[in-house]
Amino acid sequence: MITKKYRLLSPDGNTYESSTPGELGGNSKDKIYGMLTCSAANAALSKGYATHRVFFANEAAAIAAAYRPCGRCMRDQYSKWKVGGAPGTKEYPWIRLPR
Repeated sequence: MITKKYRLLSPDGNTYESSTPGELGGNSKDKIYGMLTCSAANAALSKGYATHRVFFANEAAAIAAAYRPCGRCMRDQYSKWKVGGAPGTKEYPWIRLPR
């Protein structure tokens, strides 16, 4: 039996194969992560976004890779990220600060 493998991005920026699909997708160019069902990401697929698409095992992996939440599909996390905070704390786990 052949087991399907999924290519996920690790916090160090390298990809690895997993037998479990990723929970979140991301844009490697803009360093944004979001849900696989995100309407903004899915609409961008026809415009070449697929070349920048990466996948994460979970939100912690996306945050550790210095990605920020999507403003469309992850509004609660995005709002918290946008306000800013002390990076790496429980209240503000993101590494990347808003501009």
